[in-house]
Amino acid sequence: MDEAWDQQMIYAAQTGEGASGGQNLEISFTKGQMAMQPQGNIGLHKKMAKLFHQYKKKGDETIFKKYAVRVTSDHSPNDAKISLTVAEKESSVLFSVENSGLQQVYFTLQNFDFVENIFTIRDCDGNLIRTITDHLLLPGDSYDIKINFTSDHPGFYEQILVFKFKRGYDHPEFFEIMRLLEVEFQIAQSEKDCLHGSEVRKRFQTANRRPFTRGENLATPVVHLKKYPITKNFRENKEIQEILRSNPLNWGNYSRRFHLLLHLEEYKIRKDIHQCSLNKVPLTFYEMDKNMLVVKAEHFLNKSLTVLTGCIVEVTPLKQKMDKVFYKGWVDDVDEEQIYLRIYEDLPEDFQNEVACSLVFLLHRMPLRIQHRAADLVRKHQLRDLVFPTQHSCLAPPIPKLIRTPVLESNPEQCRAVEHILARSAKPAPYLIFGPPGTGKSVTLVEVIKQIVKTQDCNILVCAPSNSVTDHLCKKILEENIVPRQVFRLYSLSYNANKIPESVKEHCSFDGTENYFEIPTKEELMSYKIMVTTLQSAGRLVTAGVPPGYYSYIIVDEAGQAKELECLIPIAGLLKPKTGQVVLAGDPKQLGPVIISTIAERFGLALLCKF
Repeated sequence: MDEAWDQQMIYAAQTGEGASGGQNLEISFTKGQMAMQPQGNIGLHKKMAKLFHQYKKKGDETIFKKYAVRVTSDHSPNDAKISLTVAEKESSVLFSVENSGLQQVYFTLQNFDFVENIFTIRDCDGNLIRTITDHLLLPGDSYDIKINFTSDHPGFYEQILVFKFKRGYDHPEFFEIMRLLEVEFQIAQSEKDCLHGSEVRKRFQTANRRPFTRGENLATPVVHLKKYPITKNFRENKEIQEILRSNPLNWGNYSRRFHLLLHLEEYKIRKDIHQCSLNKVPLTFYEMDKNMLVVKAEHFLNKSLTVLTGCIVEVTPLKQKMDKVFYKGWVDDVDEEQIYLRIYEDLPEDFQNEVACSLVFLLHRMPLRIQHRAADLVRKHQLRDLVFPTQHSCLAPPIPKLIRTPVLESNPEQCRAVEHILARSAKPAPYLIFGPPGTGKSVTLVEVIKQIVKTQDCNILVCAPSNSVTDHLCKKILEENIVPRQVFRLYSLSYNANKIPESVKEHCSFDGTENYFEIPTKEELMSYKIMVTTLQSAGRLVTAGVPPGYYSYIIVDEAGQAKELECLIPIAGLLKPKTGQVVLAGDPKQLGPVIISTIAERFGLALLCKF
């Protein structure tokens, strides 16, 4: 064995007042000992387990309820022990540190606690991080890191991760969250062995679903999604307006300008959300679902509720004898009479009757972050001729021969539209289909999809701003029986399964028996000829690494209801402008997207609705 494997490593956990009860433990072992067989070296395994079990006595839920800080992983979101079997020399586990509380916290993770040359800390771009010291997490923030495993030697490896936190300044509180990472490395002797390793990992992931989220993402992240944080001192002021006024939108400032507009929107949304938080309000179970609470909209008198849908919510019952327990969830829906709060965990029967609670709403930044990324990818993939099309940039290939159908025979305008879309005559510019309701826009899109499938060997991505429009379009596609087994409806993991149309249920990844959604693997996502999803959920395809050009046609229905950057989510990162054709359909004279910031709206955040 290599001499380096005999070097001594010391792991010391200095815990202070925290999860492990204030004890100091030291475990000594060599790297040679770390490559133990699963049934061997039981003594070392017990040493590693001792430290971990001391932490487990208190458990994650106690820490989360007190400090509202959680560490989750992509392999085992709700378990302190992460176990996986790998057939490759290198593997990684994604960890997310989330602050869901109302106070900022600092966290530290040091790599000198790690087994040398076996486990390392890396950021989501793969860059090596030597240590993370006192990283600031504001309320509602999260921080993603990867723990990389590397070894040439098959065996069983363990690594304890100690995330150390402090909260407060004059008299700071210290606490810890611990994770035990177990990796069984098996060298694949044949293709069968490789397949077996993959099946073991899949079974492991399936066995560790988080029941209260009703979903699991099996698609490994490939394209990183940055945080795009708004600065602490960001304000709406005359200086920002003057910058926007004196620098009209152009290709040179496209990304920077839209980043600024999104920050203006976020700033205004945060202000409005903060005003919706209430100190005392009665909540009760929703009659159809005991994981959902309802509160009457009348309690939010003179407050805008538009911003609440999708927000994170923290519910704290006011009458509590001992520990201050709160429940976390999100705003599932808002109507004129009630607000519906879906809670992650099981709720006590107390909510059968009204329970007085305080409500704190926090912004869920994921939709904004996905739009920020789209603004970056527009530049990265050089989509200038898409967002600033000119006559010279648009080529005119020969018009293909269509397969005649009753729709085309009865409407010459629709026929011409279908011909030009199939010819991709507008690329790299988008092809526009516009008109008032009832003029046949959706019928034309379905006919386009039918003709593409019959005349070309390519893949189609179909999107819309809302789930209702997306479901309607998906039903129309399925009714035509174009390629029924190759149509997939991609939902978000938090979508209300009761709203899935009956005809669509067989074409999505919802399991009614187990009551959960899945985001399939990249390979499975790419096995479908027609992908149907919302603009936001299309970001999953970008993150999963579906390559640009895989979809020859990207179709957006009701584009007038979406912001420009929302429409770019499925385009920037998936479109190959020299070969792909974008189709935008909608009515520019109907109501456009909802923009909260009047400044952001004035300077073009909803630009696309102008067509």
